[in-house]
Amino acid sequence: MASAASRFLAFVLLSHAPLGCGAAETAPRAAPTRPGVAAPTPTPGPALATRKFGSVEYVALSDAGARLGLKLTWLQRGRKISLVGPTARAELEADTRDVSINGLRVFLGDMILASGGRLFVSRIDFERCLAPQLRPGFGVPLLPAPKIIVLDPGHGGKDNGTSANEKTFALDVVRRAQKILAASGLRVALTRDADVFLDLAERSAKANASRADLFVSIHFNAVANDTKTSGVEVYTFAPRTQHSTGWLGRKDDPDLEIADMPVNRFDHWNAVLAQSIHRHFIGDLKTYDRGRKLAHWGVLRGLECPGVLVECGFLTSTAEAKKIATPAYRQKIAEALAAGVRDYVATLESLQPKPATVARAPSP
Repeated sequence: MASAASRFLAFVLLSHAPLGCGAAETAPRAAPTRPGVAAPTPTPGPALATRKFGSVEYVALSDAGARLGLKLTWLQRGRKISLVGPTARAELEADTRDVSINGLRVFLGDMILASGGRLFVSRIDFERCLAPQLRPGFGVPLLPAPKIIVLDPGHGGKDNGTSANEKTFALDVVRRAQKILAASGLRVALTRDADVFLDLAERSAKANASRADLFVSIHFNAVANDTKTSGVEVYTFAPRTQHSTGWLGRKDDPDLEIADMPVNRFDHWNAVLAQSIHRHFIGDLKTYDRGRKLAHWGVLRGLECPGVLVECGFLTSTAEAKKIATPAYRQKIAEALAAGVRDYVATLESLQPKPATVARAPSP
């Protein structure tokens, strides 16, 4: 097993390299697929055996896969495995957080470790990342099928974001998505429908006041002095014990919450929502997959419903910015967003208990 120092260095290099170019970007990945939905919700059974590495509880991936009804196959003995079911697949490798789940790039909160010829994943990552994306609804209380959607155009007013274009394009995408979702029979509210400033807490408060069933915040990315980095990132709020994907390990920046935040009550469903939206952004827009990541975004912290933040592309990318500047491409972004939301709604609907049928007495 690699030393802690070497594992951390590998993570920093992986997570903070400019992923818009180079070999890492061209690595092939399977096309995103929609995971199967188990109905009724499977019984989780006894707690998995855990083992501590440092201060973090881990579970063996062989046990985790079996619990989810997935077959484990070694792709590289002692280093890399696949977990496969009829409509679900994950590939996981030792000494990295960067994994593939249903053809999508996902960053775990803790490193996958190898020990004694087996691979281990943190208990938190199993419960709040792997299980939700491979078996939605596994071992958690079901939520009702969503009815009220709140969309949040990032920035606004005195806050331009990466540029005045970000706040303008974000609002345009959200207005377009609102029309599509409303036509599907969903109630859609916006945190802002004009060029006005809202602080982060106001945005989640508006969603809570609307009794939102889900929340999506829309943004556009930027990298200084870089015209090549491109692609989409989907963020969920980090669980209490985990760092942001982009954390650099500075001692003066612990990057941890001291308690669960309101949105952490929905960690399982945050992951399900993120996967639904992530799949459509990558599959429909044919853009580079920068991954589903963790962060401590203030706009998500106070939510009383599942929520994600989407970085829809890079305004500093010469090629991507040209596309984003066109109404036609922003319409495609809105359609991908709406399709992801509808998929999430369909997943929740499929998991609802089926009404019992009453047998009729035979005719005399």
